[in-house]
Amino acid sequence: MRPVKSKSSNRMPRHSREPVRKFRRIALVGGMVFALIGVTGSALLYATGMGGFGGQAGALWRQILADSGLVVRSITVAGRVQIDPQELRRALNISKNDSILHIDLAGVHSRLAALPWAQEVRVSRNLPDGLHIELIERHPVAIWQRNGKMVLVDRGGVEITEKDVPEYPDLPLIVGKGAPKAAGELIALLAAEPQLQARVAAAVRVGERRWNLRLKDGIDVRLPEHDALKAWRKLARYEENNGLLGRDVELVDLRLANRVVVRLTQGAVRKAAGPEREAALKPQNIFWSNA
Repeated sequence: MRPVKSKSSNRMPRHSREPVRKFRRIALVGGMVFALIGVTGSALLYATGMGGFGGQAGALWRQILADSGLVVRSITVAGRVQIDPQELRRALNISKNDSILHIDLAGVHSRLAALPWAQEVRVSRNLPDGLHIELIERHPVAIWQRNGKMVLVDRGGVEITEKDVPEYPDLPLIVGKGAPKAAGELIALLAAEPQLQARVAAAVRVGERRWNLRLKDGIDVRLPEHDALKAWRKLARYEENNGLLGRDVELVDLRLANRVVVRLTQGAVRKAAGPEREAALKPQNIFWSNA
């Protein structure tokens, strides 16, 4: 007969299992304590961040964050050109060593977006100690004369500022009700003929429907309400082929689709003895008017 082998058991003796059970109980209690600390800390952070928790507890919590290095040590700004640095600092309203977790990003964004030159703003927290600001500034396209004051406007018709107007002496002056709203359309139209655009000094919005242009040499150009771009291109072709704007002209009316009406200066009228001056121009659809 084979000897009967005793079955070995993998179960630990009772006296050996007791330390394991004790360790598990300690780990469980410790985990619960750490979880409670985390929840309490989060509640404190939320309360202090929202301004609803103050006093000694709030100061203590901020000191804990400061000791952990979670304070503002650097603020980087990208895209700033025209925004005044002092105005930017006042809008940020953040001091070095402020708790970085307590910064109200929405509030910072709102204050920065209210700056005259700010078109787009992005604010981000770079933990543990940095804040990053990205700016896209407005691009002025014209100077709007309103109630005797000058103000820069962008392509969308947004008024930017009166303060920096002298820095943009080459921008066209626009006048009239509704002029800023139509400024983008005007600039696009003028840019279609760069040679003529360089000669434009001002533009007057008429009845919120169309533009009258004043050239730098004093000539007035009346654009139509519809097909203004077509009329502007037509004027450019006349100027290239006939030097129309180099003559003794004070007004060019482009509002009629099938003709260009030109009015002479008073001095030219006396010299030219009337409409026979028209013969000097090849195109038959140019009409001279002394009225």
